[in-house]
Amino acid sequence: MRVRWAAAAFAVALSATASGQFRSATELVSVDVLVTDGRSPIAGLTAADFELTDNGAPQTVEQIYVEQLPLNVVMVLDSSGSVRGERLRALKAGALTVIDRLRPRDRAALVSFSHRLDLRAALTGDTATLRRSVATLDADGSTALRDAAFAALVLRTAEATRTLVLLFSDGLDTSSILSEDRVIEIARRSDAIVYTIGIRQAAVRRSGMGFRPGIDTPTDDRFLDRLSRETGGRLLHAEQNRDIERTFGRVLDEFNTRYVLGYAPRGVTGSGWHRLEVRLKKRSGTVLARRGYFAE
Repeated sequence: MRVRWAAAAFAVALSATASGQFRSATELVSVDVLVTDGRSPIAGLTAADFELTDNGAPQTVEQIYVEQLPLNVVMVLDSSGSVRGERLRALKAGALTVIDRLRPRDRAALVSFSHRLDLRAALTGDTATLRRSVATLDADGSTALRDAAFAALVLRTAEATRTLVLLFSDGLDTSSILSEDRVIEIARRSDAIVYTIGIRQAAVRRSGMGFRPGIDTPTDDRFLDRLSRETGGRLLHAEQNRDIERTFGRVLDEFNTRYVLGYAPRGVTGSGWHRLEVRLKKRSGTVLARRGYFAE
C-alpha cells in the first residue's frame, strides 16, 4: 500500500498528536536504555545495576526486559534527488537488511520522503509486502526532513511494543512545513526511540565556490542529533555509500541489546514534564536514555 499524505490530512494528524501524552499517571513507566563501555553494548545487567530518578526522586526498577518485547520498526528514507544512483541502491539494501532480520512478532513500516511524504507500507509483519515496497523506491525532488520525522512519530501505535524510528537523510531540509522545535516537542511526547543515519562527507571547497549542490551538501546533523538525543537514540554516520547497508544492520543489532526498565513512580506527583536520569550503581559504563516524559 502506498499513500501520499496531502497537506490537509497532515494538518489533521498534527492537531491530533499535539495533545498526546507519553503516559498516564497511573501506568508503569517504561524507559528504554542503552549501556555501553564506550564502544560495545554491555550485556547481562539486572534491575539492581541501575539507579533511576524521576524529577530527582529515586525510583525502584521493578521490571527489566531485553529483546523480549515485540518491535515496530518505522523506516523513514530520504528519496530526494540527491539519493539517485549508487546511494539509492545502497539505501534499498539497508532497508532489506532490516526486513530480513525482523523476528516473528516484529513489524515494520516504510515511509519515503522528498518534497512529499509517501507511506509505502503500513506497519506489517508481511516481509514480502515490505520487500515490494522497498523495490518501488525512487529518487526525485527536494527534502522535507522535519515533516518526515513527524510522520514517523504519528505511526506509533498504542500497543505493548517498542518502536524504533530509523531515519535516513543525506541532505539539508529544504521544504518542510514544520519547524525543528515543533518536531522536537512531538518527539518528547512520544515513547518512540529515534535512530538517525546521515552521510559523513568531507566538504570539498573550491576557491569562491563553497559546497557543490548534490555532491557536497551535508546532512542536517544538528536536527538529526537533537531528535535522536531527545528520544534516547543516536545519530550514526555512513562514511560512504557502501557503508549504508552495514549501518542499518548496526542500528538494529544495537537496538536489540537495549534494556527496557519499568517502574511505578513514587514520591513524585504532578502533570507535565518529568525529567529522567538513569545511571549505573557500581560499575562504569555509558548510559543513554530519553531525557524525560510528559504525564497527564
